Amino acid sequence: MAEVIKLAPEEVDRVMGVINGAYTEMDEVASGIGGHAGIVSTAYHGSGTSRAVETYEDLGKAGAALAHALDGLSRDLGLTANTGRETDADAHGALNQVTTPNIPADLTIAAQI
Repeated sequence: MAEVIKLAPEEVDRVMGVINGAYTEMDEVASGIGGHAGIVSTAYHGSGTSRAVETYEDLGKAGAALAHALDGLSRDLGLTANTGRETDADAHGALNQVTTPNIPADLTIAAQI
């Protein structure tokens, strides 16, 4: 069974910032790696060139896929955090609407204890 981790809304915002930063960096790195495919093709001529080009293209695609997965994770975490905030607000609203009846205390019961 998976371990349950509880985060405060502020911590969720901080985690989302880290994920967004990782997404941006991964997307930039993936684009750079993918761009090396053309450089390798231009720089080398021989039997290994096509394999090197293919490797760099695959690395770039894998990096882009990871970047998009991080973006999805960030969006999912944001939705979860917003749902938690809405639930908290709804709970506070419900508690604020609760009225207690004005029943006089029976002090004789307390005196008997």
